[in-house]
Order: sequence, then C-alpha cells, then structure tokens
Amino acid sequence: MIRTAFISSLALSLCLVAGCDKEPAGTTPPKDGETADAGKGGKGGKGDKGNKGDKGDKGDKGSEEPVDENDPTKKVCPAEVGEYPAPYFGDTVLLRLPKGVTEDNFVEMQPGFVRASPEIESVSCIEGIPGGVISFMALSSFMEEKDKTMAVYKDETLEAFGYLGVKISEEQIDEGKRFYQAVLDVPPAPDQGKPEPARALFKMQAANDMVYAIVYETHPNAWNALKETFMESANRMSFLAPQ
Repeated sequence: MIRTAFISSLALSLCLVAGCDKEPAGTTPPKDGETADAGKGGKGGKGDKGNKGDKGDKGDKGSEEPVDENDPTKKVCPAEVGEYPAPYFGDTVLLRLPKGVTEDNFVEMQPGFVRASPEIESVSCIEGIPGGVISFMALSSFMEEKDKTMAVYKDETLEAFGYLGVKISEEQIDEGKRFYQAVLDVPPAPDQGKPEPARALFKMQAANDMVYAIVYETHPNAWNALKETFMESANRMSFLAPQ
C-alpha cells in the first residue's frame, strides 16, 4: 500500500536529509550484514461430579488436525534474495533485495527515501501457487541524534511510516549497538484506503552518524511465504562510510 503521508511526516519529525555536508571517511566495504564505522554510537475431562462421563473421553487431545504443508498461508518458504547487494544513498547502504524487487522498482523517490512499486509478487514454494505479494517496502535515512534512544526513534519512525495502532511482537532492541527490530501486525484502516490487515518486518540501524529504517510489508496470509526472505534481506543489509 502507498503511504502518502510518509514523506512529509518524516521530514518534519526526523529531519530527513538531502545530503551530508561533512568530511567523509573512507572505508573498506564490509561483508554482508557488517557495518563500517557503526560503533558510535485447567485440568478438564473429569466432568460433573454427578456425571463423570466416559473415562476414555479426555477432551479429544488427539483430534487436532495436522498442518497441511501445502496450505499457502502456513507453508514457510526458504529465503530468496538477490545474488548481489543493490546500493542506495550514494553507495552507503548495500541491500540484498527480496525476490521480485529490483533496482528498477525499488527506487530513491527523493534523497533519503526509497520505496518499492506497490504490489510486487515475490516468493512461493508451492507449485501452482502465485508468490506472496509485497504490499509496501520502504527504506529511509536521516541524521542520527546521539542523545535520542532507539526506543524514541522507533515511535517516531513508525508514525512517520504511517503505522498507528500496530501490535508489536518479536521485538529486539540494543541501545549499545543502536539497533531495533520487530514484527508489526497492522490493523485495517478503511478510511485511509487500507481495507486489509497487514504484517511487516521493521528494522532500524544507526551507522556512520545516520539512522537507517527499512520495512517489508505483506498480507498476514502471505507472511509465512515471505518472512524468511524479509529476515534474510534485513539481516544482510550493510553500511559503508561516505566517500
């Protein structure tokens, strides 16, 4: 889905930058996932006393239906990302793009903000079933404020991305490493043109006096097909100091 409020909100709340007027430091490109100069930073079944029932009936514990591995909403697909990292923001961010996402459809809309074309078909691992659809994917960068915690950045950036009233799970935060990651369950918002719920992987990382935020979103029914791909892409994102 297109989050039209993102650009103006981020510009106001996070000081979205068009460039850095600073003396750049050279560096050797790190391996995928590494950062260059980022260190700155009840018991049932007995029944009623007057009617103990059949002792063999223990609540149908063995009657659960097995998971259908060919159910496209439950099948967890292996990660599929690009063979080489795509560069963004003046080659300071290297990103392995999810299957279906390319440098032609995930482009820098303005300095500091990259967004994918809406509805990109991605991974499927069940024959005859189309790939899960990435409904929204964006990457942003802004100047780091050293006295601002990642918890505060999380709140500000989620609001800027248009994620209001979301449920957060699988949260990881490391203030020392200036890192944050979580899974978001996004309720539908018909009045904003978003009639369907969504689930997303959201990550922030500070490096080289900048904060980078990325989000990968899909429908909850496609989450299992795409989650490993989202994780792989996010985990292998790396950062280079400006040249």
